[in-house]
Amino acid sequence: MKKITGFILVLLVVLLAVPFGFGFWADARLKSLLDDFSQASVLDFTVIKTNRGWFTSSMVVEADVSGELAQKINNVSGDADSNSSKLIMKNTVYHGPLPFMSGVFSLNPVIAVVDTKFIKDVGSEEPLVNMDYSIKTKLSVVGDTSVLLDIPEWTGPLGKDDANVEWKGLSGTIDLKKGIDEVEMDINAPLLKITSETNTLIAESFSLKSSSHKGIAGLSLGDMNFSIGNIKFDDSVKATAFSIKNTSITVDSSEAGSNINSDINFKMGKLNIAGAEYGPAVFSMAFRNLEANAIARINDKINELQQGNIPKDQMGMMIGAAFMSELSVLLKQGPEIEISELSLASSAGAMTGNARITVDVSKPELLSNPFLVKDAILGELDFEVAEELLIELNMGIVKKELKAANIQYSDDQLKAMAKARVSKNMGRMVAAKIFTKVGNMYKISASFEKGIPTVNGSVFNIPLGGPPPQ
Repeated sequence: MKKITGFILVLLVVLLAVPFGFGFWADARLKSLLDDFSQASVLDFTVIKTNRGWFTSSMVVEADVSGELAQKINNVSGDADSNSSKLIMKNTVYHGPLPFMSGVFSLNPVIAVVDTKFIKDVGSEEPLVNMDYSIKTKLSVVGDTSVLLDIPEWTGPLGKDDANVEWKGLSGTIDLKKGIDEVEMDINAPLLKITSETNTLIAESFSLKSSSHKGIAGLSLGDMNFSIGNIKFDDSVKATAFSIKNTSITVDSSEAGSNINSDINFKMGKLNIAGAEYGPAVFSMAFRNLEANAIARINDKINELQQGNIPKDQMGMMIGAAFMSELSVLLKQGPEIEISELSLASSAGAMTGNARITVDVSKPELLSNPFLVKDAILGELDFEVAEELLIELNMGIVKKELKAANIQYSDDQLKAMAKARVSKNMGRMVAAKIFTKVGNMYKISASFEKGIPTVNGSVFNIPLGGPPPQ
């Protein structure tokens, strides 16, 4: 009997000691995860203070955010005058292996479950936003991390303005493996509606799914699928309104040997703006045979430039220089850029096109000489657009110009001015033999080979290292 009693006491001591030990493990894992995010330049995290208990601990973390992002956060919180660029998170850490107090049920043992709340100040418990939400992170004993997002339905005022929000909730998961080298996301939100006395914004059926991993040269590769069922905006003061239905963007990046390939696809059901309706629309673009190490070096240089205090007017030039420094390496892999489909339908007419640019690698002597590179580039383009569609698109531009000049106009006058502009501009292009006009369609068919451009079946004389041979 004494042996049984002693065994039970020892077991109780062990069971009580285990959560305390898991607290140290959780602390190390959480700090390691924050370091990974900081190194990835997502945010710069700093642990301000930690209070460790037996079954639970708390960790206050400060994240540095950009001024633009900080302003957006301040606007949401109703403190638009704040100059703070910090985001403060209070994390309650429920120690494993069975954190029954966390509200997250799991049959598998975990190191900890972390409940994260955003607060206004390090020394305050006041929430950053007056909204119910749940962000809980499971730290697995095998090294994986799962973030569970749940923002329930909510209706109420937005900040200090007269706007009201109708929110139908958000749910999602973010699964991290190998630190943050492998990430899977699945986030869904059915409705966000913001209304004020003069404006209405509606976003419906939001979905984001992605799976990424760190691939060759440390580049993030994988696939992403974003879709939104409907976006609608009305401004009664400016008399502007637009809506977009059934929009989706998919991205797929993968490695092939020492190169990477990427496909980007955009689809839109309908766009209604100022009473004009466009759609469906499709844009499909692919990048192939991009040398991975060169792309990684370009990315590193761009990140370095963005972190520096470089004027905006110089940034583009310096990014261009970074790209040019790797150009010879990229060209030797035979890179290819293809727009396989560009299409836009409308009640006024359609627009379609495709294009492809690649590099002939059979003559490497051309690729190492910047004056001869043009002779290795191969390109082709086909594009056509209805005259009525160009007129309708120009009506929006002309309308904006007339409003800015405070000039009154009728719908017939607006259309006549847009038609005259299209006729003048496209007439010049037809006269220069860049476009041909067949019926109501403006068309161009072009190719580029051995440094010589051909447009609509004829050699086109442009200064590309001298005139083409006769």
